[in-house]
Amino acid sequence: ILNSGTLTITNCAVTGNHANGGGGIYNSSTLTMTGSTISGNSSTGWHGGAIFQTDGNLTINSSTLANNSGPDWAPSAIFIGQFGGSFVPTLTLSNSIITGNRWYACQRFESGTTANVVSNGHNLVQDDTCVPVAGDQIGADAKLGGLAGNGGPTQTHALLAGSPAIDAADDGSAPATDQRGVARPQGQHADIGAYEAP
Repeated sequence: ILNSGTLTITNCAVTGNHANGGGGIYNSSTLTMTGSTISGNSSTGWHGGAIFQTDGNLTINSSTLANNSGPDWAPSAIFIGQFGGSFVPTLTLSNSIITGNRWYACQRFESGTTANVVSNGHNLVQDDTCVPVAGDQIGADAKLGGLAGNGGPTQTHALLAGSPAIDAADDGSAPATDQRGVARPQGQHADIGAYEAP
């Protein structure tokens, strides 16, 4: 996906794509993603195996970013940066899984205007590059199933038994349904990521 405007992605799967930068999504403005999966994409030229985000804010909630890759010299899953001007971009991450991506999760561009990364907690991330807070789980095995048709119109990674993402989301900010349209539980904890386990 290549976008230069304001982009909102909800209940979508972005999979199996290849690009020079931003294997799944290259966004040069403002991007909000909720209840979606970005999986199996690759960037061949620079950072952002999953998402390359510049000159705008990036908000990710209740989503799963898994098994994306970049080249040896720029292997992050998410890039967020700014290449000029005084605007400082911000990545805000909530209730999301970032796992199985090559080398590391987040790259804040530091040669120009250094981006902010803000965790609202309740994330399960493969490493500590996304500025974790006390409520995040770092380095845990997410125990994801393979990308598959688990119901609904798009593919998802199911949470397997024993996944630390189960019942670990913030109920106040999790959407009412998962990517498939399955209702999140009321009165008990929702799951982290795009898939709500039965």
